Amino acid sequence: MPSFVRSCRVSLAVVIVGLCAGPQRAAAQSVVEPNTVTVTPFLSSVFGTATGLGGSLGLGAAITYDLTTRLGFEGEFGRVFDLLGDNANADLGVTNISANGVYNFPLPRVTPYATFGIGVEHSGLHVKTPDPAAFYPPASTEVSYNFGGGVKYPVSELFVVRGDVRRFQATDLAPDYWRVYAGLTWWIKR
Repeated sequence: MPSFVRSCRVSLAVVIVGLCAGPQRAAAQSVVEPNTVTVTPFLSSVFGTATGLGGSLGLGAAITYDLTTRLGFEGEFGRVFDLLGDNANADLGVTNISANGVYNFPLPRVTPYATFGIGVEHSGLHVKTPDPAAFYPPASTEVSYNFGGGVKYPVSELFVVRGDVRRFQATDLAPDYWRVYAGLTWWIKR
């Protein structure tokens, strides 16, 4: 696992350097503007579960209010469809709702950021053909926290591409995992 985290850091650094060195628009627009509201729908992938479960695809959305060019607050909803992946008889879905602080490192055309948040995680196992002799864990709703970071890169006056990696930790039965996502952000209030 540590080698994977190291390779993610190296990959993220290469992407940031490549975005900064590549050709840029003539307009010198900051990616983060004070007192703005943005919406980011995203597609995600989950990996590295603490209990050795599989990976899964997911969907979600975030609404962010940037108080300053450095500090923002975000409400996020995310759904992971099936952490059991290759098990045809069962699905383990996870839903997260969280409130996050976002600290931006504003650069002229690209913005790396760090995030930390707290929320609620609901997980539930759905078995298609239950075995009467088997014990299945009950659905669980727990307090969870997340931390991570990412990068924002503007592609037009209204849209920003956003990539993010976060670790989600629950307090008891719900699975802990890493999530990587790509989303398209747009300003709804500037």
